[in-house]
Amino acid sequence: MEVLKAQTEVGNKYKTHFFAMFSQLFCTITEEVINQFGEKGKTAIEKAVEKYGIERGKRIALVVKSLGKELTLKNFFIYGDLDSRSILKFKPKIVDGNAEIIVRDCVFCNGCKEWEKLNNGKIYCEFIDTAVLKGYNPELVIEVPSIMTKGDKKCVLRYLTKEK
Repeated sequence: MEVLKAQTEVGNKYKTHFFAMFSQLFCTITEEVINQFGEKGKTAIEKAVEKYGIERGKRIALVVKSLGKELTLKNFFIYGDLDSRSILKFKPKIVDGNAEIIVRDCVFCNGCKEWEKLNNGKIYCEFIDTAVLKGYNPELVIEVPSIMTKGDKKCVLRYLTKEK
């Protein structure tokens, strides 16, 4: 009982968000694989992230199709598998007819930063969003010109919806 009372008093002060723990695990595995296997190891991690992202996208597509809906960007946002509101502080907007999401705070990036492993975390960030969208609907296009794990002040995810 004493432990439960103390845990209640402390709250989340010393807790790490699960997604931050995931980022720290990812960074640690990535670091070890690259240390042991060099460039081949880095390439293997990149391919694994892409494979993971494509699989996530395919699973989102299955949900959308099972509901009798089309694989549109709108449905991607509605039925996506990531609870982004719990891990990101972001602002969506429309720029030149394209959907743009500006991320100013990210639990994944914060976890990488906390362990001083941004260089390893950026591998995940460089590949994941493109891969998920590709798995969901390869006809949709995303640009990610700014990534916090690469040292940028924000992440910019630009979903190209306007005909060029």
